[in-house]
Amino acid sequence: MATSKRKKADTDLGTMILRNIAATMERERERRGLNKKELAHLCEMTSPYYLRILDGSANPSLQVITRISTNLKIPLQELMMGQKSGNP
Repeated sequence: MATSKRKKADTDLGTMILRNIAATMERERERRGLNKKELAHLCEMTSPYYLRILDGSANPSLQVITRISTNLKIPLQELMMGQKSGNP
């Protein structure tokens, strides 16, 4: 039996962060009027990898998360925790 090489978030916090990243990316995509391929390109990733982030099967590295934050001009806190800066 083959084992999956796909790495999943190991904690509830990790799962929450991955969901928030996906939700924030989709919110920004819709806000900017982009399709999924265009947003993937803007964030310097392939479309299949972007789709894996959306469905929760990707576990992006800190480098990828930072690149998303930088290219979307969204603070890391907002991207990962789903909170805009300055909100309690």
